[in-house]
Amino acid sequence: MHRRHLRKVTLLAAVAVAAGLVLGVTAIASGSRPTTARKASACPFKGGTIHMYMAQDIKAVIGDEIGPAGVRAANVWRDYTNSHGGILGCKFAFSVEDEAFGNDITTCIRDYKNALASKKYDFFVGPTNSACMLNLGALINAGGKPLISGIAADHEPFFNLFKPLNFHASVSTFLEGRASAVAAKRFGWKKVSLMVPNYAYGQDAGKAFQEYFKQIVPGGQILTQQEPPFNETDFSKYINAMLAGKPDGLFTAFFGPFIVPFWKQWHATGNDAKTRIICGLGILATFAVTKSAGDIPANTYCYNRAPYELLGKTKTGVFLDKLYLARYGKAHPLVSEFAYQIFSSLQMAKALITDTKSLDGNAWRKLVETGKFTYFSPYHNGPSYVNPINHMVDSCASIGKIVWNPTVPKLHATYDNSTWITSCMHNVLPAGQAKQLTHNPDNVSEAAIKYYYSHATAVG
Repeated sequence: MHRRHLRKVTLLAAVAVAAGLVLGVTAIASGSRPTTARKASACPFKGGTIHMYMAQDIKAVIGDEIGPAGVRAANVWRDYTNSHGGILGCKFAFSVEDEAFGNDITTCIRDYKNALASKKYDFFVGPTNSACMLNLGALINAGGKPLISGIAADHEPFFNLFKPLNFHASVSTFLEGRASAVAAKRFGWKKVSLMVPNYAYGQDAGKAFQEYFKQIVPGGQILTQQEPPFNETDFSKYINAMLAGKPDGLFTAFFGPFIVPFWKQWHATGNDAKTRIICGLGILATFAVTKSAGDIPANTYCYNRAPYELLGKTKTGVFLDKLYLARYGKAHPLVSEFAYQIFSSLQMAKALITDTKSLDGNAWRKLVETGKFTYFSPYHNGPSYVNPINHMVDSCASIGKIVWNPTVPKLHATYDNSTWITSCMHNVLPAGQAKQLTHNPDNVSEAAIKYYYSHATAVG
């Protein structure tokens, strides 16, 4: 990206059990706890509808499985929620505009400014473009409205650019970088060469990898950091520079479809036979442009922020998958990572509204900062806890080996499910570091922080 996710006692008893199951699934799918499924009620908010706004890469400049997939997820989530009682009896509606991805960020920022000025929207979900997202925390907070991360789930609005009404429901580049460092340690790497493209996504992931690798690998060395420009086509000199110090492995931070050109050149050198790499964010948008087994180098691993192979097996993920595939499965038989990110964002919003009975972001903030707020995201089988310091859900990133599997529908490049190495936020961001990285003016209590970390760890 640019800028810079139940016999017989009596027949009646059996019916009651079945009914209870339906209520539980409904509650999970809409974000709240199964034990708190509510009867239909009159909407407590004026107008009877809760409105959300977001801008996305609708034109699919960087792939149909990114921005458009997020919109598809929002569509099915809205329709299911509204047909099952809404949110506190209110209908849910959203507006989405194209953010003009790939040009400049002024259109995206202007779209959010105009939406905020219209006073039509109760909360906002972030865009596809990282550079736009970087500017939204201060903007939306100044308007007194909450902002929930969506596809561009950068960490800066939750660390150094933290604002009290920012909430994070996705996976950040920070987590991807640190999870990759955990994998590198597992691989036994001591010396690593990096290639991080000279745009914010690559730089952020590279920085997170470097910092954490040095923390967790005694004597760990970063031999070089190569920084090719965006859309570079010839990687030969960067490959030579990375190999010069005889590294144990390579970490590159390419995004989505931009991985494949490097793969081809790396494979052509023959060095893939003996050198393992973590190649960047390998997602459906990557695999859509991987045309044959020959495109995939040997010993190639990628990180992923929401692989369907894992999230599609959690209780919430299974249900959300069914919703998505029932409508879109013919054309999109695999659920996109970015669909999961939007699902998680909407699940969070639903639970915040339901638990606080409010659309006031300050009420949401107070709840989150107790350390006890949870919602059903696709990331865990149990509830997902939200860090009271930075308002970031305990999401997870996974590293796995890339393989060619003709049995996978439509996109045959995929992950080897026996190779996953997964890290969640509570694993890689201890409380002390969280407090250093995020200046939360509310001075969150130690009791809240302790509660969050102990319970997030218990979920796993």
